[in-house]
Amino acid sequence: MTKRDDIARAAVEVFGRHGFDRTSMDLIARAAGVSRPALYQYFHNKHDVFAAVSAQVNGRIVEAAERARDTGGPLADRVYGVLLVKLDAAAITGTPFPQELLAQAASMGLSPADDRLVYVLAQLLADTPEPMETAAVLLASTVGIGRSEGGPDVLHRRLRRLVDLVVSGLTPR
Repeated sequence: MTKRDDIARAAVEVFGRHGFDRTSMDLIARAAGVSRPALYQYFHNKHDVFAAVSAQVNGRIVEAAERARDTGGPLADRVYGVLLVKLDAAAITGTPFPQELLAQAASMGLSPADDRLVYVLAQLLADTPEPMETAAVLLASTVGIGRSEGGPDVLHRRLRRLVDLVVSGLTPR
């Protein structure tokens, strides 16, 4: 891990707690345990830090999805595991500013890990008709579930039901 990575890791929590607009380079420097001038040796501005944070978070999401894909077990369990990563990440755990952070990422042209997650899912669904399209539909449905009412247990149960319905529909009788 580089110092730049350490700073980005500390900034994840700062952006989560304060949102993009209320986060300052001062707050990031304090959280990372560096001086503000030292912070500027690694990042040009807050947008630069946010881009590094986005890349780091997306990398973690994809790695977790790949681990879920690669576990043994039934197809439905592995598909559920990959989608659960997306569902839990979509909540941007603990932040009161999920929409602001997502909008900021979009305005900066930072793409979420979704394209890579579709590919990971499509690998699991390779023996089914239209694996890329099915993966895209499942991922979009997961986002919808994440926006619905209910706590984590309810959302996880809904996601499991979706996966069971889709996978049973893909399996030849």
